[in-house]
Amino acid sequence: MDKLSFAEFDKVYQASVTEIWAHWNAEMQAQIARHNIAWSSGRTDFLDYLKLSSIRFYKAYCALADFGGRSICDVGGFWGVWPVTAARLKYRVAMTETLKYYGDSFKPLFDQITKSGVEIFNYDPFSEDASLPRTFDVVTVMAVLEHYPHSLRVLIGNLKRLVNPTGRIFFDVPNITYWPKRTAMLRGQSPLAEIADIYKSEEPFIGHHHEFTLGELRDLARLGGLRIVREDFYNYSLAGQNRLTLLVRHPILSTALALSPQSRECIAVLCEIAPQKEKIGN
Repeated sequence: MDKLSFAEFDKVYQASVTEIWAHWNAEMQAQIARHNIAWSSGRTDFLDYLKLSSIRFYKAYCALADFGGRSICDVGGFWGVWPVTAARLKYRVAMTETLKYYGDSFKPLFDQITKSGVEIFNYDPFSEDASLPRTFDVVTVMAVLEHYPHSLRVLIGNLKRLVNPTGRIFFDVPNITYWPKRTAMLRGQSPLAEIADIYKSEEPFIGHHHEFTLGELRDLARLGGLRIVREDFYNYSLAGQNRLTLLVRHPILSTALALSPQSRECIAVLCEIAPQKEKIGN
């Protein structure tokens, strides 16, 4: 299959969003907001988030298409929109979730994801004894790392066991040096989760604990015995905005994002397992 353009991919992706959104309700949003009050109705529009995230998942799709893999596992898939899209594109797809964190209200959603051709595994990637019955050509880990407050050592070990020896692991994280966050810090605002949100949320807090710089992702790969084969920087929340209008209204922001890739909203790295001699992390 020829690699799809973004417009072609987006058409398939938005159809998946429509399919998935039909199974979302206020009870589900209230349940996940217990552990991150910022996700409450009125504060987070998940439909808008999913629609805008098309560019993020297109980056993952390109990594899969360019590599030539046919099987994929999305770790922490939650909504399942990316796995469902990959299944529509005729890939062999699985996703994982730690199902103990979801109540009965989520069953119709997970049932629909399964009906769409995605195998769901109850799997905690941060658990020492986590395992799956098979491996995959590509493992995607998107918007996951920033939600975990502890060492990522166990996670990296588990991911390496999930991927085929010649496979790839694709990470997507928020960039803590995103230009608007830099300027907000100059005004005395933290780039991290608001303390009031953490205070009002039940334990465990599942918002962002640690956002990343490119240097930190490079360190994580080195420490975990991975080798980065591709780096990427992109925006998604500005998607759909007219570039000329954005330039006129926000000339400094537009210029910074255009000229400094490392000031963009998201960072992604595509990794392979490093040869044994390169595993120098400690």
